[in-house]
Amino acid sequence: MITLAFYKGRGSSIWHRLQDGLIRFATRSPYSHVELIEGPAELGQEHLCLSSSGRDGGVREKPITLKVESWDLVEVNSDAAEIVTFIRKRLGARYDYVGILFSQVFSLARHDEAKWFCSEICAAALGMANAQRMSPQALYDMVQWRRPPPAEGSSVTPEEVEPPKVG
Repeated sequence: MITLAFYKGRGSSIWHRLQDGLIRFATRSPYSHVELIEGPAELGQEHLCLSSSGRDGGVREKPITLKVESWDLVEVNSDAAEIVTFIRKRLGARYDYVGILFSQVFSLARHDEAKWFCSEICAAALGMANAQRMSPQALYDMVQWRRPPPAEGSSVTPEEVEPPKVG
């Protein structure tokens, strides 16, 4: 199992708030960033997070305290080892500013194997096609949509199925 942490907080500087605001505006979303955590995660706790961050220069792994007011969590039942290995093999790759501009703002689906933005690397690690088209909101929507249906023969209706844990 992995957990995706979607950032909806306010950056620590005016520059970070501007970046977050532009991403949210361009993607029509409350989220500006996504992190991947191996295993379950809890809000208010520090977790080792994997992603690509413009603030950190690219693909990295670092501890982040997931403040309740700043993050939403979604658990995904997938092979954690394979997913985490995908990102760890790319540690140190640069952040893809050009890719995020052309893929998210202009919808041209540009991808550079040597550079990644946050939702792109998380979606690629999950094995999603066209990962460069994934904004944090699109990734959130996909993992919510991909949740398993009720067991066959179950009398539970789709409306009664409990959604994945969202912080």
